[in-house]
Amino acid sequence: QMAILERLWRPISDRLLGEWFTSHAERHCSPKTVERYRELAAYVLPHIGTVKLNELTTLMLQRVFNEVKDSGGRNRKTKEARPLSPKTVKNISSVIHSALETAVEWSLIRTNPCTRKIVPKLKRKEANALDAEQISWYVNAARAHGLYEFLMVNAGTGCRRGELLALTWGDVDFEGKTLRISKSLEQTKAGLRVKSTKTDKPRPISLSLSTLEVLTSLQSDQARIRDHVGAAYRRDLDLVFCNPLGEYLKPDSVSAKAGLIAKKLGLKNSSLHTLRHSHGSLLLAKGVPLTVVSKRLGHSSTFVTATVYSHAMPKDEIAAADTWDSVVRTQTETDSTRQPS
Repeated sequence: QMAILERLWRPISDRLLGEWFTSHAERHCSPKTVERYRELAAYVLPHIGTVKLNELTTLMLQRVFNEVKDSGGRNRKTKEARPLSPKTVKNISSVIHSALETAVEWSLIRTNPCTRKIVPKLKRKEANALDAEQISWYVNAARAHGLYEFLMVNAGTGCRRGELLALTWGDVDFEGKTLRISKSLEQTKAGLRVKSTKTDKPRPISLSLSTLEVLTSLQSDQARIRDHVGAAYRRDLDLVFCNPLGEYLKPDSVSAKAGLIAKKLGLKNSSLHTLRHSHGSLLLAKGVPLTVVSKRLGHSSTFVTATVYSHAMPKDEIAAADTWDSVVRTQTETDSTRQPS
């Protein structure tokens, strides 16, 4: 009992968050996710870091989140305080809620003072999607920046950034016209690392002829570069997308360059991820079944796909209304032909 009391009375920063990161987050999350969790927790630690765990209340957390929302950020140039976005505050509260929920499971506290009602629900914003003409414009503009092949394959497959950057030539089946997505490249403060996919399940993706042509041309160009560089080239990595020495490209650098290209073209609210979203949106708009698109994008379920891409299925919605109308009309006509008994 004394040991339990001692744990309860120790500051939350020393006891809970530190223990939660080492005993829970670092064992169940990727290093990149843990890094992000630590960054989010840092917003509230100055406010609750010395509070004893059993004295932490919902009202106290509510005040902290309000203060963080109003002035928790910093202007990059002036370093002056600025408001945080509602999404960031939501993410901060999620980390604290998860840590305190673990404390309940560990029997350190009886109830979780960080209820999900503290932070208002976010209004889901419709993700930006480009049409076919804009995609062509975007991809071709990338030629001058050395990203043409990458953006072309990204737009043609809907793969995540890290999945393409970890892709090896052994994952490309030219005869079967497929890619095998089984790993992803992650950038952390400690460096680059290859991990499993988001769902931990490999998936095949059928390739269009245009995408195959790009990969075939890229392989030939890469062979010439490899022969020119010689022994310094990283043949062991066998990467599809790499720097002139055959080494991994940094995910953040690729995203930054792709974002800069979109900005110069005047494509508002567009980024590298926009090509993935555009791929899914266009397929659904053309009537490709939801299950097929969901599997292609590597979503954990069709529910995720339907939630994110609901705006891209107007034809399905219209078809549903027309189908219902035909059912009712048929039944009405049947009833009208019946003679009362």
